[in-house]
Amino acid sequence: MKTYLKDFEKMAKKGIAYVPLGVLEWHGNHLPIETDYLVAVKLCEILAKKKPGYILPPIYLGTDKHKIVNNKKLVGMDRYLGKKLPGNVYYLEPPLFEKMIIGLGETLGVQGFKKIYLVAGHTGTGQIAALARVAKKMPSLRIVDPYEELKTEIRHADEYETSVLWACHPEEEKISRRRKITASDDCFRFYGYDPRGKASIKIGKKIVNEMLNNCMKQIK
Repeated sequence: MKTYLKDFEKMAKKGIAYVPLGVLEWHGNHLPIETDYLVAVKLCEILAKKKPGYILPPIYLGTDKHKIVNNKKLVGMDRYLGKKLPGNVYYLEPPLFEKMIIGLGETLGVQGFKKIYLVAGHTGTGQIAALARVAKKMPSLRIVDPYEELKTEIRHADEYETSVLWACHPEEEKISRRRKITASDDCFRFYGYDPRGKASIKIGKKIVNEMLNNCMKQIK
């Protein structure tokens, strides 16, 4: 994405900014580690067409709950599988993450943005709790949770999250389906099946539409 100065000034006058919030995180071998922010970016692009505003580059840093196992700090999905997983390079301690988001909000406020929508692609309980604390400190920052009260329960890297990514970025379906992954893959063992077998762009589109309706309710 490229933005020239005059265009940025026009967007600032509209007073709305969208911040895609995702993380670089393990999603098995069938999805990219960028899955969360790739979905968040796509949602922001669609939302900005419905309610014009400036879309910032995605933030891939975040926070989450952790658990100490055998003297090791396990964050996010690590604590469910009981080991450190490759690809988790996002974690910041909550106070630092919150300070970073508040600093971004203050900078955007100086530029003239009065409403800053943080569109959450990563909705781990620790991250959502941190964002809620940020929103209390800075009313201009509004948390937009696309996953709030969805009819479909989406679990990490399951067939539904796989479908959502494919719907947002259809080119990823062929890439994902072509990957040769053994049955010993951590994700497949965790769920007891290959999520790709139950995933489809059709399912993803239905969920994405519901997510967008959720977002529109939250930004009005």
